[in-house]
Amino acid sequence: MAIVGVLALGLAGFGVVAPAAQAEAYSGTSGKGCTAYNYTNGGYAACIGYIQKMLNGINQTYGKSYGGYGLAVDNQFGPKTKTQVQRFQKFAHLTADGIVGPKTWNQLCFYAGQVNFNYSSSGSTKNAAWSAAYNAGCKVEKATSTGIGYVTISRY
Repeated sequence: MAIVGVLALGLAGFGVVAPAAQAEAYSGTSGKGCTAYNYTNGGYAACIGYIQKMLNGINQTYGKSYGGYGLAVDNQFGPKTKTQVQRFQKFAHLTADGIVGPKTWNQLCFYAGQVNFNYSSSGSTKNAAWSAAYNAGCKVEKATSTGIGYVTISRY
């Protein structure tokens, strides 16, 4: 894998720290769109809203395992979002630094991009998480037109 130089971007107000290195093909991220950047406390962006929706969907299924709770989707990376990111990171066996970088994106995409989040019977919170994963640039699973198995798709 090529080493990707990290250019520090000072995009104040957007919560963007620096471009994230492109993830491995198996990771669930495309390395494009929102998944190409790191997000941290204090930012405001549509991509942060996607993170919040993904965390809400993951919380619905796994939250009891890590003390998760639902977030207001307000596109702001505030203290509650940071806490939820850290709880998710601990659950996913990542460094709980509260920064949504390449490894955290990989895990968010893996969980929220599962085909069972895309079924209409899964409920609106999981459906919103799957859609947010797709819109953020994750590789997500989608049921085939025959209903047997799934394919991996990406917005990019």
